[in-house]
Amino acid sequence: MSDYLSKAAAFAQNAAKLSKKVSEGIVENAREFGLEATSSGHYFDTSEEKMRDIKRQLDSRHDREKMDGLKRLIAMISKGRDVSEFFPDVVKNVASQNLEIRKLVYIYLLRYAEQEPDLALLSINTFQKDLTDQNQLIRAMALRVMSGIRVPVISPIVLLAIKKCVTDLSAYVRKTAAHAIPKCYSLDPSQKDALVDVITTLLKDNSSFTIGSVIMAFNEVCPHRFDLIHPHFRKLCRMLIDADEWGQVAIIGLLLRYARTQFLNPNPNEPRAIKKKKSRAFYSDEDSEKTDDSLENSFILDPDHELLLRSCLPLLQSRNSAVVLSVAKIFYHLAPVEETYKLSRPLVRLLRSHREIQYVVLANIATMATQRPHLFEPHLQQFFVRSTDSAFIRNLKLEIMTLIATENNITVLLRELQEYVKSPNKEFATAAIQAIGRCAIGMPDMAESCLNGLMKLLWSKNDAVVAESVVVIKRLLQLRPQDNADLIIQLTKALDQITVPMARASIFWLVGQYAQNLEKVAPDVLRNSAKSFINEDDIVKLQIINLGAKLYSLNPTDQVLNLLFQYVLNLARYDLNYDIRDRARLLRGLILKNEQKDITSDNRGIEETQSSDSIKSSILKENLKQILLCEKEAPSEESPSAGRDRFTIGSMALVLNHSIPGYEPLPEWPTEKPDGSARNNLDETYSQSQAVKGFGSDSFGVYTPSVYDKPLNTNNRKEVYDLDRFYDSENSSDDDNIHAKASGLRYDSIGDETSENEEDDDEETSDDDESEDESESSEEEEESSVDEETNEEETSMEEEEDDEEDDDEQELLLEKTRGKGKVQETPKSR
Repeated sequence: MSDYLSKAAAFAQNAAKLSKKVSEGIVENAREFGLEATSSGHYFDTSEEKMRDIKRQLDSRHDREKMDGLKRLIAMISKGRDVSEFFPDVVKNVASQNLEIRKLVYIYLLRYAEQEPDLALLSINTFQKDLTDQNQLIRAMALRVMSGIRVPVISPIVLLAIKKCVTDLSAYVRKTAAHAIPKCYSLDPSQKDALVDVITTLLKDNSSFTIGSVIMAFNEVCPHRFDLIHPHFRKLCRMLIDADEWGQVAIIGLLLRYARTQFLNPNPNEPRAIKKKKSRAFYSDEDSEKTDDSLENSFILDPDHELLLRSCLPLLQSRNSAVVLSVAKIFYHLAPVEETYKLSRPLVRLLRSHREIQYVVLANIATMATQRPHLFEPHLQQFFVRSTDSAFIRNLKLEIMTLIATENNITVLLRELQEYVKSPNKEFATAAIQAIGRCAIGMPDMAESCLNGLMKLLWSKNDAVVAESVVVIKRLLQLRPQDNADLIIQLTKALDQITVPMARASIFWLVGQYAQNLEKVAPDVLRNSAKSFINEDDIVKLQIINLGAKLYSLNPTDQVLNLLFQYVLNLARYDLNYDIRDRARLLRGLILKNEQKDITSDNRGIEETQSSDSIKSSILKENLKQILLCEKEAPSEESPSAGRDRFTIGSMALVLNHSIPGYEPLPEWPTEKPDGSARNNLDETYSQSQAVKGFGSDSFGVYTPSVYDKPLNTNNRKEVYDLDRFYDSENSSDDDNIHAKASGLRYDSIGDETSENEEDDDEETSDDDESEDESESSEEEEESSVDEETNEEETSMEEEEDDEEDDDEQELLLEKTRGKGKVQETPKSR
């Protein structure tokens, strides 16, 4: 009994141990599968106890504890805490068999290898060993980490690793090698020549997966070595559609610079051609709007130039905004003007993206519209401002709308701008008024209607709207100096309501400039302004002084004007602003001094000097009106994007509107056509039919089946025997004869050959020869007919040849079965 009890106790003890192990295994698996993701915040615990526990975890034999310790270190790094003290403990795990642990170790090494170069060198041997690992991910990761260690001593080792990975069978490893080239170059620029040789080798790679990274390395190391691109230009054009999106951006940038140096300008007389051509010529169904100059300026593109444009065209449908903008850059800078209309719709499509992308796209569209506004005229409504648009988006849209305004769409545009003026946002309303002014300046025929609309805004309750309207009206009135009296009188009536200094100063300037037509109104304006002179802003005071000087120069005999002007000058003489005091002193000496009586000379005999001064004063008095009332030049409102056209489309310098480090302008077009024979030197092995085609294009990247006039490899064709027909040959002799007749061959004598005597063998042989000759001639005729029918109906030809093969095989089997001997003719293969 005791034995049973002891066995039961042992069994219970073993069961308890087993349950404990099972529970630990479940917890372990739960951690491995991330079921404790909700408690991942414990990695950011920076208590001293947890930090001391990290070293123990890194030295543990269990991968789970090592991984937990490494995750804590990476969390500390993300918080900006220095954990370089654990460098020796981390380096020991660089050769771990666990791939996840290796990744974390590599991340740590990339962060602190520069601070601990001696310890980092201890892991180089492990990286070199990993370069020969069977797993391509490990090989690529080893090279990535080795090239990321910023220790100049290991640059030769990194170069050797790059050379080794360049010839790797894995495209992923070769791509990583291309990424390591710029790192090695920045680490040791003296290795440039060797790296250029590596790039030359990588350019021969026919994998679309690696070509983008290779071009990025080329742009970093040797961006001007176009001699390396010559033999690969056409291959790059064909591989462009199959490369990754960011690789496409790099390739397009390279091909743009290459094309600017290797091809001629397709638009040698672009400004004159655009001026001659109407905006609707690109979109109308008829070409009647083309002028003779456009025909004279026709340009025949180089075939390679055309290949580049045709290869980039499908990428306008890309989902990546950077790719679309890069292709737009290609067409804007390289394509003939007649082809640039293709870029407008894809760019407008990008306006549905995030606002950051919208801003970049709108900045580029505004720059294009300053030179080629016809591209975006049909898409005016796409630039209408939405209620959700940010301020910087609204301003760019207003600018673009004014740039693409024409006689055809100006009515719609002005109606839209009038709605914007009603916006409660003062900045947006004033920007809309400025846009109306730009439309009027750009199209003088519409200035009258714009002025009428702006005059209605003078009675608005919004002070900002009234002020901006006055400023814009002032600019527009300068464009039409005649018949401005009525409008200026209306402005003077609104002086009491207008409080914005710039608007009041503009009205005073208009009254003084056109005072000759305002003889009854101008003196009253000066009288009222003299009353409020002390309370006016500085800019308004200056214009009041100018108004008094202009009125006095027009009518110097009027005593009332003389007193008013002197009163204003006396007020300005003691003003706090020195600009106002200087202006008053200047005009007093220029005007009033001429009216004073000549002072008699003293006993020193300087009468001659005073007489000469009086002569000069009389001359100055005669020209005073011309000095003060000279006709001012009409303002020319320039677009805020007018200066951006000096930068390349799609560049950061264009968005910022100033040059930045690293920006390189486009090369100038060559004056003479360069030799393009260098692009024919390399046998291109990249097959477009094997690559993934994009965007359903019917002109580029379409699979083309190979058609051959004759069958291939007929000499090595093996004879195929059908066992079913072999055993059924005697029972189906009639069917065989029927098939033989249908195929043009004669088998009638086969069944009678075994029953004939030996004396008739010669005759039968001769008959057989004749029949075979006839069959051969019939076969030749049939082959010729089949060849003629091949170009018309390939399907019927294949069916007939299949039937003929089957009959020939039946003949062969029958002859061998009947013991006739050797077959004299092999069946014709398809």
